[in-house]
Order: sequence, then structure tokens, then C-alpha cells
Amino acid sequence: MKAWSMALMFAAMLSMIGCSGQGAAGTTGGDAKPAENAAGNESSAPGTQETKEEQPAKEPEEKLDFGGKPLRIGQWWGMDAYLNDEEKALQKKVEEKYNTKIEYVTVEDTTARLITSSVAGEPFADIVMIPIREAFPKLVIEGYVQPLDGVIDMNNPAFGQNPVTLANGKYQGKQYGVTLPYTESHGLYYDKTLLQKLGLPDPYELQEKGEWTWDKFLDMLKQVKASGKVPLYFDSESLLASVLIYTNEGKIEDEATNKFVMDEPNAMEALQFFNDLYNVHKVVGRSDGADFGSGKTAFVNGYRWDNLGYVKDKPNDIGYVFFPKGPKAAEYVTPYDKMNLWFIPQGVENPKAVLAAWSELYEFDVEKGKQIQLQKEEPNMKNKESLDTMKKMFDGSFKLINYQAYVGLPDVLEEAFKNIASGKESPSQAVQRIKPMAQGAIDVTTKK
Repeated sequence: MKAWSMALMFAAMLSMIGCSGQGAAGTTGGDAKPAENAAGNESSAPGTQETKEEQPAKEPEEKLDFGGKPLRIGQWWGMDAYLNDEEKALQKKVEEKYNTKIEYVTVEDTTARLITSSVAGEPFADIVMIPIREAFPKLVIEGYVQPLDGVIDMNNPAFGQNPVTLANGKYQGKQYGVTLPYTESHGLYYDKTLLQKLGLPDPYELQEKGEWTWDKFLDMLKQVKASGKVPLYFDSESLLASVLIYTNEGKIEDEATNKFVMDEPNAMEALQFFNDLYNVHKVVGRSDGADFGSGKTAFVNGYRWDNLGYVKDKPNDIGYVFFPKGPKAAEYVTPYDKMNLWFIPQGVENPKAVLAAWSELYEFDVEKGKQIQLQKEEPNMKNKESLDTMKKMFDGSFKLINYQAYVGLPDVLEEAFKNIASGKESPSQAVQRIKPMAQGAIDVTTKK
């Protein structure tokens, strides 16, 4: 019996050796390493085993899937009617990738609809375009839009390498809004043909030499007036006053401190120049600007899209330049009052999927995006110099005119600007009179 037991043990050992040898020779990858260790690399086996035990299990990737539900995009114009073939192709890819169908929800007032639909418990869209002046601070303070910190993927270049989103989408340190990575344009369209007939210098040439200043601008306006033409048309007194303040390195309010600061020297110098344009030199026209481009008006303010009305199909050659620099300014800037951001309403349940899908609908490479925008505008412009200015505006710094964000402040300010323009009040009288009311409007809005 003892001999028989020893024979069985010996057979079992041979069987185990045979199995081990077959595993080492007949498998690849990780299965071969233990055999190598058994053959002589004694120190590596315990180390490898210990490392495997210490490594945490990988969390499964979050599946950004809409489950067949639509991705609803809210805005105030029919965006789908403006999609080109490339954008339509991108949309189709997004729909397939995220298991969704994109719906463009067009409403006249996105802010009002966001509020009423949220109160009813069902936001009308998953991501909504809202003017920044209506979102900050009101919609944030009242809890109608979601903070995106912890939701937004900063490894996605559409967000983490997007200077416009990073600079303007935050309120009090938290990220709320997102947008495309390039800014818009706002400057002066000018009747190049009219100025040439009057023997005046080309503003674009002055701009390129760094000599496009308030003084040069005023001198040209006075000469245009002397010829019997309308020197300047502006959308409103309040917009002209704001533009002059920001082109002289001034401010209306300081968002960092929530203080009304229009009584500081740079802003007051701008308001004095504003007063002089209306009441001393009388070079701001009262027309509606409809005759611009036919040799009757020299300058009008305008945004990128205004070329459709002010430039395209007009008989005269039309140029486009920055607003001139004030005495305190070191560079040309773009004062801009129509900035919009995209927000996710409170109550939307899949914000990560919404942001991920939305970021794949547009061109987020900064240079490519700017070129696409310029290509779209080229047919509407008269000359390459104007497109060059527009590109410089896209590339340069802009100043956000955002006083309309504060409840009651627009009425207070705009009345003061109209009083200055009409000569009813001097700049110092108007500013000192409204200062307590202006600060009160800021305090109320920010719940100070």
C-alpha cells in the first residue's frame, strides 16, 4: 500500500509539471509571465502580485447617451434655417453618437420663457442662448441656470482652451455660461467715397498707423458738417456715451466690486467729449442712418451683421474701422453690448451629455472659426481692408457694456445720457445726481 501511494503521488507530480509547461508554451501575454517567474525570476512574482492588488479598479466611462430623447436648443431665431452643409453633417454625427435628435426651439424672448417654463417645472430647452446682461446676475442669483463646475469637461478644448468662455462665462468665480471661442465686431462703417471727395484722410490708414484718435475723428466730423453732409449717426445716445467711456479706458460699473464708477476721471473725460459732440460741435445726426452709403452720411456705428444694411448693394465704397482711441487709451478696443452665452437651465437632468453634444456642433478651433466667420462676411463687404479690421476685432480685446444687467440702472443711465446730449445737464451734474440711484440699482440686483 505504501508503494502504491508513493506511485500515485509521483504520477500526480508529473501531471502538474506537464500542465505548467503546456501553459507557458501555449499562451501569450499575461499568462506567460508567471511561468517565467517560476523559471527563476523569484523577486518579480511577489512585486507584480502586490502592484496588481494596489491598483484601484478603473471606473467605467460615463455613457453620454440621451436614450432617444431630443437635445433641445433654445434661441430667438430659426437657427436650423442657417445651417450649411458642413454644419448639417456635424449635426447628423452628433445625433448618431449621442442617440438623440436635435430640436431647435425658437422663442422671441428666451429669458422670459426660461423663467416661466422653469417655474412650471419643465425647462423649455436643454441649452439656451441668453444675452449676458440678462443672465448675470439675475438668472444666477434667482437660481434659474445651473453652475457648470464639476459638470463641464475642461479637458475638452471647446471649454478649457476657450478664452471667451473662460473670461465671460463666470459669475462670482463659478462657471455658468459657454460660447464660441471668438468675439464679435463693433466699430464704425464709413463712406469711403464721400471722404475721398471731401479730401479727407482714410480712417483705415490712420488706424493702421496708430493715429485714429478722438482728435482726428472730431476734425473729420467738423469738415463733413461744413460740407453740408451728416457727420455721424449712432444707434442711441446711451450707446455712444458707453462706447466713448470704454474707448478711453473708463468704466460705468466695476463688476469685481459692484460699485458705480462713472464719476472717475477717464469716464468723466469721455462724457465731456460726448457732450461736446452734441452741444458744442453738433456733429451727431438725428436721422435714422437709412441713407448711409449714398454719400449723405459719413459715419455710422455697426456690428458684423450690419454690413447687410450698410454695405451690401450700396453705390459708394464703404470702409470699416475700430472706434477711435481716447486720450487715455493705449490700444483700439471693441466696446460690445450684444454678447450672448449659452446656459443650461436648472432642472435639466443630463448637463454633461448636453455640453458634450453641443460642443461637437460647432467649430471650436479659434483660427478656423474666425476664418469661417470672415468667409461668410466677405461677399457683403466692399474691400479687403474692412475684412482685415473685422479680423483684428476678432483677435483683439473687447470691453463688455453690461450696465443693462442691473435692474433699474438702464433707466437711470439712459435718462442721464439723454439729458447731457440735449444740454439739460452737464456731465458732472448728471453723474452726481444719479450716483446714489445707480449704486442702489447695483446693490438691489446683487442683493448686497
